[in-house]
Amino acid sequence: MCILCVQGKPQDHGGSQLGRRDFLKTAAATGVAATGINLFATRPAMADGGDGPEDSGKRGRRYIIRGGMVMTMDPSMPNKGEFAKADVLVEGTKIKEVGPNLQAGGASEIDARGKIVMPGFIDTHHHQFETALRSFLADGILINDSSHTPSGDTTYFEFILLTFAPVYRPEDVYINELFGGLAQLDDGVTTVHDVSQIHHSPQHSDAAIQALFDTGRRAAFGYFESAGANILGTNPGNQYPQDATRIKAQWFSSSDQLVHMIMGGEVYLGDPTTQQSWTIGRNLGLQIAAHILSPFAIRPVPPEHPEAKFPVPTN
Repeated sequence: MCILCVQGKPQDHGGSQLGRRDFLKTAAATGVAATGINLFATRPAMADGGDGPEDSGKRGRRYIIRGGMVMTMDPSMPNKGEFAKADVLVEGTKIKEVGPNLQAGGASEIDARGKIVMPGFIDTHHHQFETALRSFLADGILINDSSHTPSGDTTYFEFILLTFAPVYRPEDVYINELFGGLAQLDDGVTTVHDVSQIHHSPQHSDAAIQALFDTGRRAAFGYFESAGANILGTNPGNQYPQDATRIKAQWFSSSDQLVHMIMGGEVYLGDPTTQQSWTIGRNLGLQIAAHILSPFAIRPVPPEHPEAKFPVPTN
């Protein structure tokens, strides 16, 4: 996803002045001809003699990604933002300049010759607290369908939400969130909406948020309910949704940071809780997100929430 898609202006990413495939072919041929190297050979990224710039992302820290095949996804730039060979200058958490032969004035350098430099992928829906369970339910479905088949009996709702999630400790939340974020970074996913449903207590919430910050990547923290435990009544420390006010003040007082907050406002939790979560979210100036799925008897969104423009299926 590119910034224009985010702004509601869908783009045909298969096309450019050359077409993406043609651009890569041209860039590859140019790079190989110019350097005499294997385009896809593994090559260490050097910056101050290490694997990456020290203190990357810290205020005032400058580094330059040098000599890569750059695809900015920004058609307003020269060459529609595509360069067979160019540099990317980064300061703190922001890209300051993109173009060929940039003068970086003492910035650390990452050698990107023969590599593609482009925006990272965006994951719009991820339950990172479940990272350790990702291979447990490969053949399961959402909720028991009474089919008495392996996939019908071993379900997400009963096993993930009602069995594993209720016994998570804050340290379990932190480990899952941190490893999930780092694993995604390793796969090129640099932005995530973490649909976090593990808020048995404020300590659980703080552990999840701290892990998101500690990964060093861009994230939207989705403050949802206490999955499973709220149904079982095993979360006496539950402070959802009213703890959103503390969380916003403690963790998200700045609008200029890599991690920001979204309010979870599930309709299936029932009218009082739904009304409270939506009201809190709006009072805090937060976007509101919700799962839309029929097995939980979700009703049409209440009319007092005109911003929810799409009725929810009832069957």
